[in-house]
Amino acid sequence: MRALFTLLPVVSLLSACGGSGGGNDNPDVAASVNAGIDQQVIEKSEFTLTAIGSPANGTFSWQRINGPAVEGLPADGDEQTLTAPDVKTDSQLLLRVNYQTADGQLVSDDVMIDIVSNNQLPEAVVTQIAPTELPSDYKDTITLSGSESSDPDENGAVNSFRWQQIAGPTVTVDSFSNETISFSHPLLDVNTTLVWQLTVTDDEGGEASIQYNHKLNKTDKVVIANAGADQTVNEVELVTLDATASETVTDTFSCHWEQVLGTVTLANQEQCITSFTAPKTEAVNTFSFEVTVTDSKGRTDSDVVQINIESKPLGLINDTGMNTCYNNTQQVTCDSPDFPRQDAALGRDSVVNTHINKVGAGDSAFDFTKLNEFADELPDNASDFSCVRDNVTGLIWEVKSPSTGTLPNGTSLREGQNHYTWYLNGETGAQAGSQLGATTTCSSTNNCGLQVYVNAVNSSDYCGGTNWRVPTYTELMTLLDYSQHGQSLLIDNDYFVNTPTQHAFVKQPFLPYWTSQTAADGTSLSQAYIIDMSDGNDLAYPKSETAFVRLVRTAGASQ
Repeated sequence: MRALFTLLPVVSLLSACGGSGGGNDNPDVAASVNAGIDQQVIEKSEFTLTAIGSPANGTFSWQRINGPAVEGLPADGDEQTLTAPDVKTDSQLLLRVNYQTADGQLVSDDVMIDIVSNNQLPEAVVTQIAPTELPSDYKDTITLSGSESSDPDENGAVNSFRWQQIAGPTVTVDSFSNETISFSHPLLDVNTTLVWQLTVTDDEGGEASIQYNHKLNKTDKVVIANAGADQTVNEVELVTLDATASETVTDTFSCHWEQVLGTVTLANQEQCITSFTAPKTEAVNTFSFEVTVTDSKGRTDSDVVQINIESKPLGLINDTGMNTCYNNTQQVTCDSPDFPRQDAALGRDSVVNTHINKVGAGDSAFDFTKLNEFADELPDNASDFSCVRDNVTGLIWEVKSPSTGTLPNGTSLREGQNHYTWYLNGETGAQAGSQLGATTTCSSTNNCGLQVYVNAVNSSDYCGGTNWRVPTYTELMTLLDYSQHGQSLLIDNDYFVNTPTQHAFVKQPFLPYWTSQTAADGTSLSQAYIIDMSDGNDLAYPKSETAFVRLVRTAGASQ
């Protein structure tokens, strides 16, 4: 019983006229109620509540004030038999009885029910779900599961799993706290029993454990050498040979490496991990190495690994075109030890006949394809074509049209003899140092700045593209063939036809072609780089001067 509440009715004093004073023959009695003593019960067991009220003949009603829900409440009547709820931890249940007398008085009392949790421990169960046939053998993946473990409590659950290896050779598992664990059958020289213990914990902290025994078969080979996976590497790279994945029954083993094919120097033949530097090569060379693994009892096994060595990848950039080697005064063979690693002995040009399959054609390692006005491919011997695709860089280049008239106003748009001042737009307008050209060096009636020409070519959807632009320094350099040095033109005239022989305003050979890159002279930004197609030299050239231009676009880019 927690409290007693009494409500007293208001008593009216009445006086009668003409009579002597009189008394109350039925005096009011204060109401009271008692819910009984506090109780301690076990979860899911029955308990009885009995209330006593005064004066008699009143009505009782019970309700839950605090604590876990109880089936059967609220209820009426002085006596109630209830079942304690199923709880996860010890809990308290506060109940209240209300008593109303016949004359309307209402009183209440509380009783506390302490509910003791009676957790039933979980049951740990281990099942083997792989392999399907027993016993297991070397390299089998063994999978054990605790999924059939259970909690007998009605609303209970298994919350966690803990695996522990009790006996047998140590194996590797991803996690010891998963419901399921997997591991590989290890190398063994005798049949062995592996013992695991699984401990499960329920949602009330109860634990239960079980041990599980599994037989592991011995293997015929007690030493298994592993020289590692075959490799393909580039010349002059450091190559690592690693036999540490070898397996033995004993805890330790040693390694010895022998070269089966090829000749290199290993850093250490007696280490399980050793290395060597791949030799230079102009072709694919194969080297083989055998490792012998010996365990602490003198038992051995061997394995071979193959290393393919290739020349370095040449990248998406053209070589120089040089195919001959020289000393200080004359041509020499490219394998001369006195003049090693010359241009002709390295790169794309040196392996064009052994490693490179061309898509199109061209001198040395250059690989060009002629395209028509719609950018469709044409045969290598086509005489009528509109642009050229470089199959190494992926760039598409403008092909100039033949000269049909004379400057300043007798030429057509794409004639090779037209020349322009450096004027290009950026994101916010004309780039720094841009110079508009007069209308005397090209076919435009507006001005002969580069941007006018770029806009005109794009508006014509030339070769199926509208993303033509002035090339960068690096892009323009990829067209130079230095094996033509001493000739009037360092570019393949079979593909880049109608190229002028010299600049219109100078007497000596000079074929300047604009790049899109300003020469950072640190002051006025008034110069941009040109490349002289007659000798391959570059030069910071005043933007106000005129030079030729060969537009380029990126194949596959937005049209």
